[in-house]
Amino acid sequence: MTTFSAELISHNYSLPFTSKHLKPSLLSLQSNVVSCINPNHIDTIHHLGNPPKVRSVLPETRPTVAVSYDFKETHLMKLLNRSCKAGKYSESLYFLECMVAKDYQPDVILCTKLIKGFFNSRNIEKATRVMSILEKYGKPDVFAYNAVISGFCKADRIESAKNVLDRMKRKGFLPDVVTHNIMIGTFCSKGKIDMALKVFEELLKDNNCKPTLITYTILIEAYILEGGIDEALKLLDEMLSRGLDPDTFTYNVITRGLCKEGNVDRAFEFVRTLNSRGCKPDVVTYNILLRALLNQGKWDEGEKWMSEIFSRGCEPNVVTYSILISSLCRDGKIEESVNMVKAMKEKGLTPDAYCYDPLIAAFCREGKLDVAIEFLDCMISDAQAMEVATSLYNMKAISEDSFKRLSKTFPLLDAYKGLIYSDAEN
Repeated sequence: MTTFSAELISHNYSLPFTSKHLKPSLLSLQSNVVSCINPNHIDTIHHLGNPPKVRSVLPETRPTVAVSYDFKETHLMKLLNRSCKAGKYSESLYFLECMVAKDYQPDVILCTKLIKGFFNSRNIEKATRVMSILEKYGKPDVFAYNAVISGFCKADRIESAKNVLDRMKRKGFLPDVVTHNIMIGTFCSKGKIDMALKVFEELLKDNNCKPTLITYTILIEAYILEGGIDEALKLLDEMLSRGLDPDTFTYNVITRGLCKEGNVDRAFEFVRTLNSRGCKPDVVTYNILLRALLNQGKWDEGEKWMSEIFSRGCEPNVVTYSILISSLCRDGKIEESVNMVKAMKEKGLTPDAYCYDPLIAAFCREGKLDVAIEFLDCMISDAQAMEVATSLYNMKAISEDSFKRLSKTFPLLDAYKGLIYSDAEN
């Protein structure tokens, strides 16, 4: 068996408006006013009093605001924009309702940002409320509808997303390729490839938009996850026949799929055709193949592959080293793993938890706790302190007495003691 050399590396919903949870604090409102409004209007602050109250009304009724000051549209727009940028979305919604109550038309771009913000903070009710305001008093566009559809999909509310899509069509808005990609991606993520293909077929029949590189890559990746590498390759050919040029990411998805199915030789053949396809393999490509070789214990071929990587002018990254270190530890080559850590530091790369974890676990299994502690020290000095818990998980392999010894050096261990040993029992 060849010893792997470390030196080699060195080289509609229309919802009612309510005032619940919408009012920003007076201090917050006034500070925004001071920073946003024209100095000539600063006297209005003294007449502001408490923020205006938005009354709960039926969806068919225009929201009204009891306003005792003269806020112009531009002022409210600035307040809305600033609060939205600051992530104060409930406050932004408050200003939005103030705007429509004063017969100002809501801005579609700001509303779209607000919709995304609410969905990202998992406040679906307020996100749909913003869309209701935009539909009733403004001029929504495809981007706004896409934001709502995407938000519902991410929240695993597929039927709600489909309802918005239907409403969008009824209002005369044609879905674009992004809309289709959102739905295709959602169905694929749920393992519903048949549903995704139906949307894909609709897209192929659409005269207004055509599938893109992203569309095909989503489907290719979905097929590969389901073990359908041949179907994925057919999609690649179809993609090429339509004049679409796959990028390195798409090719890497296929390469990873081939390796996942154990077709490593076929994966190598595929990668060697990339240059003729007008695509240059990157370090991710090389890492995929390296991992596949080492997972099969092919160290000789792995070393040759590393030489080829260097000859092509590609530098290994942290992931490359983590693959080597974990593989060496798995095969009991701990000393060589340590040399790998030294080699990557010499090249100016900082090891991450994926590099340290296998080593710490290996030393713990061998009862070499002092060495494990040294690597925990290194992990902390390399600014990996937040990931120490990941390494501590590996400590479940050691005894209670050994754990107590380590706890004297690292009190933080006690915080994870219950987690570690409860996991060990499961």
